[in-house]
Amino acid sequence: MDVLHNIAGMFLGTKENKNVAGVNARNLKKYEEAKKTGEYLMLSFTRADAITGDLSFVEDDITVVMKSDQISGKPYALKYRAQKLEEQYCVKVLNIDTERKIVEVSHHAARCEKRPEIEKELDKYLARKEQTPIMLKGKVMKVQRKKANEAMVDTGVWLDLCGVGIPGYIYIGNWKKTFTETLQGKVNYGDVVDVMVLSKVDGKNGMYYYSCSRKELVDDPWDSKELHEKYHKGDIVKIKCLSKRDNFWYGEINGLPDIQVLAEYPSHKHDFSIVPGFSYLGTLYHVDIKERSLKARVFQALTFDKLAEESKEQTKVTDTPQEG
Repeated sequence: MDVLHNIAGMFLGTKENKNVAGVNARNLKKYEEAKKTGEYLMLSFTRADAITGDLSFVEDDITVVMKSDQISGKPYALKYRAQKLEEQYCVKVLNIDTERKIVEVSHHAARCEKRPEIEKELDKYLARKEQTPIMLKGKVMKVQRKKANEAMVDTGVWLDLCGVGIPGYIYIGNWKKTFTETLQGKVNYGDVVDVMVLSKVDGKNGMYYYSCSRKELVDDPWDSKELHEKYHKGDIVKIKCLSKRDNFWYGEINGLPDIQVLAEYPSHKHDFSIVPGFSYLGTLYHVDIKERSLKARVFQALTFDKLAEESKEQTKVTDTPQEG
């Protein structure tokens, strides 16, 4: 599987490959040699055209251009131009205009060359039923959502495995070891995550994807020493609302990002509403580590002014000189 990890490193721009970028961009002869041998180059760009979206940079009087449809096979939306300049690309040299000193390169062509090689290795490995799942890197493309009970809910994450366009999918139940109500704020486009490839799933019209999981690769927060020692029934905690249901809502305790709290709506005597993204003070009335259950009742909404005040107080404590 080393070959797959090496390819993923090339196409996902991992840190160990970033120092390669400048090595290949010195003179025209280097590009000519790369075109002749089929060598891949690691490049980043400094300009995104306002009209076409084409990426380019100039070095030693050489202009290197990657047209917008040569990134993923089709032009991208121009609103993502800045995002494209933040990425690094494994490319093939397509054309060289020696008189004008213009080099055309393609990330899409490099991906298309490597994708069959990776899929062949994946399928061969998955065919051996006794083998343990393969661990690969995948780039987050989007969070899948669907409508349920008049509300939009997250169902999973679509990945680009190894960065070469192979579709991978993580069902939300396989994202981590604990219950996951929402992925909003937890995962973003472009994040590179380690996953285990479980199986190949065939769909309609020749479509397919690889079912993946990451829960085997992350720690279980319910086993943390901090949770056992610091949280007890009766504790007052700050809870951020993640999502709402008819009779309860899910929240997240400050300092416990991977454990979700089931919280009750405030009684009529409390003059505030529950809003996703807002924070509240509440009391833990049920703590059962063995059953993996935290329940709370909130009694105060933390307004923006209150949050700013708390933040200021915490800064004061942090900045206070310690004796001794």
